[in-house]
Amino acid sequence: MWQVKAVSIPRNDYLSKQKNNRHFRDALAVPLQKKHLQPDQIQLAIFGYMPGWVNSMMALRDRIVSSLGFNTGEGMMSTQVPEALDEGDHAGFLTIIQKNEQEIISLAEDKHMQFYLSVRKEESQAVVSCLVNPTSKIGWLYLQIIRPFHWLIARSVLHNAAKKQRL
Repeated sequence: MWQVKAVSIPRNDYLSKQKNNRHFRDALAVPLQKKHLQPDQIQLAIFGYMPGWVNSMMALRDRIVSSLGFNTGEGMMSTQVPEALDEGDHAGFLTIIQKNEQEIISLAEDKHMQFYLSVRKEESQAVVSCLVNPTSKIGWLYLQIIRPFHWLIARSVLHNAAKKQRL
Protein backbone atom coordinates (compact mmCIF):
# COMPACT_ATOMS: atom_id res chain seq x y z
CA MET A 1 0.00 0.00 0.00
CA TRP A 2 2.80 2.45 0.91
CA GLN A 3 5.41 0.80 -1.20
CA VAL A 4 8.45 2.89 -1.95
CA LYS A 5 10.17 1.71 -5.09
CA ALA A 6 13.23 2.62 -7.06
CA VAL A 7 12.37 4.01 -10.49
CA SER A 8 14.35 4.86 -13.58
CA ILE A 9 16.47 7.94 -13.23
CA PRO A 10 15.25 10.67 -15.58
CA ARG A 11 17.71 11.28 -18.41
CA ASN A 12 16.88 14.77 -19.67
CA ASP A 13 15.73 16.65 -16.60
CA TYR A 14 17.37 19.54 -14.72
CA LEU A 15 19.35 17.28 -12.40
CA SER A 16 20.77 15.28 -15.32
CA LYS A 17 22.26 18.48 -16.68
CA GLN A 18 23.97 19.23 -13.35
CA LYS A 19 25.80 15.95 -12.81
CA ASN A 20 29.57 15.66 -12.87
CA ASN A 21 31.71 12.60 -13.58
CA ARG A 22 31.75 11.24 -10.04
CA HIS A 23 28.11 11.81 -9.16
CA PHE A 24 25.55 9.69 -7.33
CA ARG A 25 21.91 9.81 -8.32
CA ASP A 26 18.82 7.88 -7.39
CA ALA A 27 15.08 8.15 -7.86
CA LEU A 28 12.35 6.73 -5.65
CA ALA A 29 8.59 6.77 -6.11
CA VAL A 30 5.85 6.64 -3.52
CA PRO A 31 2.09 6.42 -4.17
CA LEU A 32 0.28 9.76 -4.05
CA GLN A 33 -3.15 9.59 -2.42
CA LYS A 34 -3.67 13.36 -2.10
CA LYS A 35 -3.54 14.25 -5.77
CA HIS A 36 -4.29 17.92 -5.07
CA LEU A 37 -0.90 18.46 -3.45
CA GLN A 38 1.61 20.59 -5.33
CA PRO A 39 5.29 19.53 -5.53
CA ASP A 40 6.35 21.93 -2.76
CA GLN A 41 3.61 20.58 -0.49
CA ILE A 42 4.75 17.04 -1.27
CA GLN A 43 8.33 17.98 -0.34
CA LEU A 44 7.14 19.46 2.94
CA ALA A 45 4.91 16.44 3.65
CA ILE A 46 7.88 14.13 3.19
CA PHE A 47 10.83 16.03 4.64
CA GLY A 48 9.09 18.28 7.16
CA TYR A 49 8.56 15.41 9.57
CA MET A 50 11.75 13.48 10.23
CA PRO A 51 11.65 10.45 12.53
CA GLY A 52 13.56 10.94 15.77
CA TRP A 53 16.18 8.37 14.82
CA VAL A 54 16.93 10.31 11.60
CA ASN A 55 17.35 13.55 13.56
CA SER A 56 19.69 11.71 15.96
CA MET A 57 21.75 10.35 13.05
CA MET A 58 21.96 13.82 11.49
CA ALA A 59 23.07 15.34 14.79
CA LEU A 60 25.82 12.71 15.06
CA ARG A 61 26.82 13.32 11.43
CA ASP A 62 26.99 17.06 12.09
CA ARG A 63 29.33 16.54 15.07
CA ILE A 64 31.60 14.28 13.04
CA VAL A 65 31.93 16.37 9.86
CA SER A 66 31.67 19.93 11.22
CA SER A 67 35.42 20.40 11.35
CA LEU A 68 35.82 19.23 7.73
CA GLY A 69 33.85 22.08 6.17
CA PHE A 70 30.53 20.34 5.54
CA ASN A 71 27.27 22.24 6.10
CA THR A 72 25.89 21.29 9.51
CA GLY A 73 23.51 22.25 12.26
CA GLU A 74 20.60 23.29 10.10
CA GLY A 75 18.59 20.08 10.41
CA MET A 76 16.06 18.94 7.88
CA MET A 77 13.25 21.36 8.75
CA SER A 78 12.39 23.71 11.55
CA THR A 79 9.78 22.65 14.11
CA GLN A 80 7.19 24.69 12.23
CA VAL A 81 6.58 23.38 8.73
CA PRO A 82 5.45 26.10 6.28
CA GLU A 83 2.45 25.58 4.02
CA ALA A 84 4.31 26.32 0.78
CA LEU A 85 7.78 26.91 -0.64
CA ASP A 86 8.89 29.38 -3.30
CA GLU A 87 12.14 29.93 -5.16
CA GLY A 88 14.73 31.35 -2.77
CA ASP A 89 13.07 29.87 0.34
CA HIS A 90 15.01 27.61 2.68
CA ALA A 91 13.74 24.18 3.64
CA GLY A 92 16.13 22.96 6.29
CA PHE A 93 19.58 22.88 4.73
CA LEU A 94 18.18 23.23 1.19
CA THR A 95 17.44 26.33 -0.89
CA ILE A 96 14.63 26.18 -3.44
CA ILE A 97 16.13 27.01 -6.84
CA GLN A 98 13.31 26.10 -9.22
CA LYS A 99 9.59 25.47 -8.93
CA ASN A 100 6.77 24.72 -11.38
CA GLU A 101 3.50 22.80 -11.33
CA GLN A 102 5.22 19.42 -11.80
CA GLU A 103 8.49 19.75 -9.88
CA ILE A 104 10.41 21.57 -7.19
CA ILE A 105 14.20 21.53 -7.11
CA SER A 106 16.36 22.34 -4.12
CA LEU A 107 20.11 22.72 -3.68
CA ALA A 108 22.61 22.62 -0.85
CA GLU A 109 26.31 23.04 -1.42
CA ASP A 110 29.51 23.43 0.52
CA LYS A 111 33.19 23.11 -0.33
CA HIS A 112 32.95 19.31 -0.64
CA MET A 113 29.73 18.67 -2.55
CA GLN A 114 26.58 19.83 -4.26
CA PHE A 115 23.34 18.15 -3.26
CA TYR A 116 20.24 18.52 -5.43
CA LEU A 117 16.77 17.29 -4.54
CA SER A 118 13.93 17.01 -7.03
CA VAL A 119 10.35 16.29 -6.01
CA ARG A 120 8.19 15.65 -9.04
CA LYS A 121 4.44 15.11 -9.01
CA GLU A 122 3.13 12.52 -11.40
CA GLU A 123 -0.43 11.32 -11.82
CA SER A 124 -0.47 8.66 -9.13
CA GLN A 125 2.92 9.02 -7.47
CA ALA A 126 5.56 11.39 -6.22
CA VAL A 127 9.08 10.83 -7.54
CA VAL A 128 11.92 12.00 -5.33
CA SER A 129 15.35 12.12 -6.90
CA CYS A 130 18.64 13.29 -5.49
CA LEU A 131 21.92 14.09 -7.16
CA VAL A 132 25.17 14.40 -5.26
CA ASN A 133 28.23 15.88 -6.96
CA PRO A 134 31.35 15.52 -4.84
CA THR A 135 33.67 18.46 -5.49
CA SER A 136 36.64 17.24 -3.44
CA LYS A 137 38.28 13.97 -2.41
CA ILE A 138 36.80 14.35 1.06
CA GLY A 139 33.35 14.84 -0.51
CA TRP A 140 33.78 11.68 -2.60
CA LEU A 141 34.89 9.67 0.45
CA TYR A 142 31.99 11.05 2.50
CA LEU A 143 29.56 10.04 -0.26
CA GLN A 144 30.86 6.46 -0.23
CA ILE A 145 30.41 6.26 3.54
CA ILE A 146 26.88 7.68 3.68
CA ARG A 147 25.33 5.89 0.70
CA PRO A 148 23.98 2.94 2.76
CA PHE A 149 22.50 5.41 5.26
CA HIS A 150 20.97 7.44 2.44
CA TRP A 151 19.30 4.31 1.11
CA LEU A 152 17.79 3.53 4.52
CA ILE A 153 16.76 7.07 5.41
CA ALA A 154 15.25 7.99 2.04
CA ARG A 155 13.03 4.92 1.91
CA SER A 156 12.01 5.23 5.55
CA VAL A 157 11.08 8.90 5.27
CA LEU A 158 9.03 8.32 2.10
CA HIS A 159 7.31 5.31 3.65
CA ASN A 160 6.45 7.26 6.81
CA ALA A 161 4.96 10.17 4.84
CA ALA A 162 2.66 7.79 3.00
CA LYS A 163 1.82 5.72 6.07
CA LYS A 164 0.93 8.85 8.08
CA GLN A 165 -1.32 9.89 5.16
CA ARG A 166 0.53 13.14 4.46
CA LEU A 167 0.73 12.27 0.77
